[in-house]
Amino acid sequence: MVGPGSMWESSMSDCQIVLVPQIIDQVLNIRQLAEELEVAVKVKREENGWFTKESLSNAIKSVMDSDSEMGVKVKKNHAKWKEILGKTDFMSGYVDRFVQNLHDLVK
Repeated sequence: MVGPGSMWESSMSDCQIVLVPQIIDQVLNIRQLAEELEVAVKVKREENGWFTKESLSNAIKSVMDSDSEMGVKVKKNHAKWKEILGKTDFMSGYVDRFVQNLHDLVK
């Protein structure tokens, strides 16, 4: 599953991320992780919509292989985002700015 909680948890892990979307919201979340942030690899579907053991194996190898261009890029981006998301004031900063914006609206 790749819901918001799983996205957060996987982004904060030290594991490499291989994504297998099953339902619509997962497809959107996976697009963000794999294509926009480039912190994960998506398993490719066959024309019939199914995943094969070969496509799963290829995705895992591409992200785990330290000589793979994709693996290097994903690991680097994952480490960068993990550092950003792991800052102690990251979440509280959002809340603080939200509250400040609310105060500014009523001034």
